[in-house]
Amino acid sequence: MGKYAMLMPVCSYQPQSPALYGRWGPRIPSPIIPVAAALLPRSGRVLIFAADRGDAFDGEGSNWHSTLTAIYDPATNTITATKIADTEHGMFCPGVSLDVDGRPIVSGGMSDTKVSVFDEIGGNWSPLQDMTTGRGYHAQVTLSNGNIFTIGGSWSGGIGGNNVPRKGGEVFDFVHQTWKALPDCLVEPMLTNDSRGAFCSDNHAWLFAWKNESVFQAGPSSAMNWYGTHDTGHYYPARLRGSDFDSMNGNAVMYDAVQGKILTLGGSTSYSESYSTRAAHIVTLSDAYQQVTVEKIRSMHYPRVYANSIVLPNGEVFVNGGVSYAKQWADVNTSLVPEIWNPMTREFVKAAKSPIPRNYHSTAILLPDATVLTGGGGLCWRNCGDSSINHLDVQIYYPPYLFDSGGEALRRRPRILELSSSTIHPGATLVITTDLRIIHFALIRYGSVTHSINTDQRRVALEANPAKIKYVRKDQWHSSIVMPNDLGVVPPGYWMLFAISDQGAPSHAATPYFDSF
Repeated sequence: MGKYAMLMPVCSYQPQSPALYGRWGPRIPSPIIPVAAALLPRSGRVLIFAADRGDAFDGEGSNWHSTLTAIYDPATNTITATKIADTEHGMFCPGVSLDVDGRPIVSGGMSDTKVSVFDEIGGNWSPLQDMTTGRGYHAQVTLSNGNIFTIGGSWSGGIGGNNVPRKGGEVFDFVHQTWKALPDCLVEPMLTNDSRGAFCSDNHAWLFAWKNESVFQAGPSSAMNWYGTHDTGHYYPARLRGSDFDSMNGNAVMYDAVQGKILTLGGSTSYSESYSTRAAHIVTLSDAYQQVTVEKIRSMHYPRVYANSIVLPNGEVFVNGGVSYAKQWADVNTSLVPEIWNPMTREFVKAAKSPIPRNYHSTAILLPDATVLTGGGGLCWRNCGDSSINHLDVQIYYPPYLFDSGGEALRRRPRILELSSSTIHPGATLVITTDLRIIHFALIRYGSVTHSINTDQRRVALEANPAKIKYVRKDQWHSSIVMPNDLGVVPPGYWMLFAISDQGAPSHAATPYFDSF
């Protein structure tokens, strides 16, 4: 199903053993700092965007209500020249998620009520209806019914509870393309005790779409909550995240959606000028609005805030970048050594040292070839002064599962040859044709990311019944997989489907569409 060979470029950093630590590819220059990114499902290219300038915001001659965008093409390892979005929307520090059609929906930011959608085919931005509340530094998530929920965001559009009302939830109706306030989705339960007060305490919620159109808020506040999106909305307290403190700009990743498993890690008690943590926890969901379980696990090797975490096809989580002391536009105290968390051992192991700091305003996203695109960091305001923190580039990380035990040769990867249907329905059986006998598969939703938040990404582990795997002919096997029947586990939209060999090597992804009917 597409490309079966992977081009391995000459690397700028050679680790001791790629089979243990992975490998970094060369630096790829970018005309803009990728503060935000979205993986486009029809082409596998990556949309990147930031502010109205490539290396600063609110600079001399700035137009707050415009945005530079560019496209990274993995096939050529190049980034196109910048293009100005023409929707009168400054998309710096927004909320972002992919809708059920795989389109990036970007809300708020510099233009606090504006909402825009990117059309991958035409390559253009179009305006959508404005939000009911101005927001920036908020998070949003696509729900099991295709609607989009958002909450918080006092960086822009007024400070909630100060000069404007608190910024509770609202929902975008995908069918009618309209926003509706949810006055009973209160933001107060998820506020952190930030040293900057209300300006930062409602920022960057860790949101997860779940069953019955519910939303689970796993952080960054130590208090976790459920939000309901029906009628005027509602909330239920879930519990504290164990003994964890507020963890602003930490990470939360649903690495096993079938089991409701979320890994949380890192962060700091305040947005800036506070020490970060090495702490990690596993939060387990069951049904919507029920109490959740929390388990403290072995900590990371390094404290991190402003890092990015990516779930890999095998269920491991790649953690990159961050600093040990939260300071927004600085590369001091950088954690240059990434870590990979193993869900079987529940421990973090060190990966190949990164040659480039990836801190505040950096991004990372999984690509369909099972590598990780990292980039950015920097993009300060006009009086920042230190341009050395501006990282106008991206770089590919090649995980250890791509290399054989010797470390230099690429491991043989399975190929997905055909799917019985490109559209998957809840509870349906999908027949996958591969060139090897494959038992293990994984779905990972196409993702989007900004400010260490990727509410789209989640992994669904799939397993074929070994007794029912059929040999068809040479280099062709049929595996039948029964899909989850709850859209809260597998939200509608485009997903990457990986086949995983007995040696742990993932295929290039096929791209099925998970329907809501």
